[in-house]
Amino acid sequence: MSGAPRLGLAVPLLAALLGAAGSAAAAAATPAAATTAAAGPTAPVRLELDATQASTGLLHAHLSFPAHGRTLTLAYPKWIPGEHAPAGPLSQIIGLRFHGGGKPLVWRRDANDMFLFHVSVPAGVDTVDADLDFACLIGQEGFQSATCSSHDQLALNWWLVVLYPADRPNDADPFRASIRLPAGWQYRTALPVSGGGPDGSVRFAEVSLKELVDSPLIAGEHVRTIELGGATPVQWDMSTEAAAELAVPAPVQTHFTNLVRELEAVFGGARYPRYHLLLSLGDSIDHYTLEHFTSSENRLPEQGLADQRILLTTASMIPHEYIHSWNGKYRTPRGLDIRTYQDPMRGELIWVYEGLTDYVSNVVTARSGFWTEAQLADSLAIDAAQMRYHTGRRWRPLIDTTIAAQLLLVSPDAWTSARRSGDFYPESGLIWLEADTLIREKSGNRRSLDDFCRRFFAAGQDRPYVFADVVRMLDEVQPYDWATFLNARLTSLNAEPPLGGIERAGWRLVYSEDKSELTRDMEAAHKVDLLWPIWSRSGFTDQRYSIGLLVQEDGTVIDSVVDYAGYRAGVVPGMQITAVNGAPFTPAALEAAVRSTRTGTALELTVMNGAASSLRRLDYHEGLKYPHLERDPSR
Repeated sequence: MSGAPRLGLAVPLLAALLGAAGSAAAAAATPAAATTAAAGPTAPVRLELDATQASTGLLHAHLSFPAHGRTLTLAYPKWIPGEHAPAGPLSQIIGLRFHGGGKPLVWRRDANDMFLFHVSVPAGVDTVDADLDFACLIGQEGFQSATCSSHDQLALNWWLVVLYPADRPNDADPFRASIRLPAGWQYRTALPVSGGGPDGSVRFAEVSLKELVDSPLIAGEHVRTIELGGATPVQWDMSTEAAAELAVPAPVQTHFTNLVRELEAVFGGARYPRYHLLLSLGDSIDHYTLEHFTSSENRLPEQGLADQRILLTTASMIPHEYIHSWNGKYRTPRGLDIRTYQDPMRGELIWVYEGLTDYVSNVVTARSGFWTEAQLADSLAIDAAQMRYHTGRRWRPLIDTTIAAQLLLVSPDAWTSARRSGDFYPESGLIWLEADTLIREKSGNRRSLDDFCRRFFAAGQDRPYVFADVVRMLDEVQPYDWATFLNARLTSLNAEPPLGGIERAGWRLVYSEDKSELTRDMEAAHKVDLLWPIWSRSGFTDQRYSIGLLVQEDGTVIDSVVDYAGYRAGVVPGMQITAVNGAPFTPAALEAAVRSTRTGTALELTVMNGAASSLRRLDYHEGLKYPHLERDPSR
């Protein structure tokens, strides 16, 4: 059994969810097998990245390609692994030139695929050089890799600055990359280093395009590495805006160390040869987290480890990306195992890729000590309540959110409840919680979802998986009609989310006027974002569970739940609440007014719709409502 601190839940079944996963065993660590064999040997592509202007957001890449024939078609990565969308930041290329034989070469963009470039190659030219200038976004908010630098840090994903032969698989062409950084800057990456250049550049060993794209790099003036142990070593690489932030509070470092041990236990050992947990701390590089096989890229605010509010509300994100080393990178679902970065991803199995990861990350966040048992319960309550108030579930089944992930993940927050969003994270997590409790219950608590994880992601079992593989392995762990169980929940149009796991564990979803610590900190410390918590200096008030409104600090309505009091009164996204019962709007004023409805006080909102002001009376009398889990004494 693992030696992580036990959390001592009063209810045995939910206590088992937080219990140790079992003995951790080291395993052979090899990347996932190539999906397509290389089409014969080829000379390596050279990529020389000049990042000496990273502090201003400018990156200059020089690439050299072997050329054969009269036309060389090069591609800029379109479908980015982990983003589940054609999100390659093509618009941030601010310069692109091609040369060959000492002369400029003519090129044209493909009329049907904007990410393809056709370069005319004169006779006798066997090498084509490309100069690509990329402009990082600075000061932008949101989930986007192009927000990659600040005055003193760089968080580099190589797909920002790479082109590749369009007809070659991701794992076919070798790349030899190098980078020049500003004077005094240090770097960390999982890429193997082969040496240094006379110009001060760092040269990396020859790797496939797939491995290059899967190996981000962080750099800055202040960098530190902390060894986290593990049967297969894990190191925590940090870059910060100031040297003082490199000092990690001792309890936080213990949580990270526990995390490595817990995940080795859940999955029966590592699959990577060594893991780099990359973390950039700073207020100038906005939120972004993404998974990779031998590393993960994580960004938090400057006080992300010292401010308990930030750590509490973002704590599960780092485990989430780490878990993807097993679920998603070592073993990938069919449809996401694309041959090239131009091939469309098909996300029908994202409910495993993201949903299982979401559930396991919540559990190990508590097992590792980042959360208490009460905070885990609060997180589950919020997930369940938000899925209940996503009324789009009445017309859009969960499986459609996976197929439409490329649309939903880039949709605005307005009308999220009616449209649904990346529900395959929290709702699929609830399904996996239910599967876990079923396995425990039917096996007499002798087996759990940990057994599924160890077997499904076993060393050597790295081929892409399909639905039937998931069902078969669940059945091996615990015989049950898993196909019916899963299909019923994936295709359901039930107004209620799948709460069977919470209920089977002896709990129930309830509402009260008291905010949980997690809800309070989310409102105080984060920008409204209905998928990931994003740090901001302004907050919001979440009244979706009472009057159906999610409102920013300035009164702007972000979301309105269909058929709830706010919606029925005509208060919808895009409007701005300027007054509450005649007094100027503040989040606190709105909360006080909603609370007073329980004693019969009217609730009137003055709203601006563009330049037009109007008074809206809400027919609501039930007071404040915030989600919680409470024990069910009948279970």
